[in-house]
Amino acid sequence: MEAAWNQVVGTDDLVYYLGDFAMNVRLVPFLLSKLNGTKILIPGNHDKCWQKTEPANRWLKYYVDAGFQSIQQTMTLEIVGQLVLLNHLPYRNLNEPDQKYFDARPVDHGGWLIHGHVHHHWKVSRKQINVSVDAWEFKPVAIETLVEIIINGPIGSEELANMETSADY
Repeated sequence: MEAAWNQVVGTDDLVYYLGDFAMNVRLVPFLLSKLNGTKILIPGNHDKCWQKTEPANRWLKYYVDAGFQSIQQTMTLEIVGQLVLLNHLPYRNLNEPDQKYFDARPVDHGGWLIHGHVHHHWKVSRKQINVSVDAWEFKPVAIETLVEIIINGPIGSEELANMETSADY
């Protein structure tokens, strides 16, 4: 994964890492030192600094000292003239209140969301773009790819019927 990362990411590139960086927190400084680019972390449920982890604030300095430029629980970016939400989790499904991490998931207000968490279960689902490396040959997703997806528009319900999804994700 390190080689795949460094093939895609240059030393001057900015990378938004959408969570679950390392299952073992002690590996964070070691792994970050091997990866190109300036990295901003949007923590996931396996990161010690995730909003639902107690005490998350205690770990923020650790992740920054390890090499992340900053830690943001969620944020927005402008991509091709649209505000796009970045979050580790996909949108909550209001019809499934028992969905895993329901309260931590962002609410869908009709905009684009770039997220991780669901591994290889989909790349694009309506206006959700899954950037989990499992879905992208274990490489970071380039901004040009995100721009192309957003310009082409959301995937409709016919395409979704053929995709694997799970309420547990």
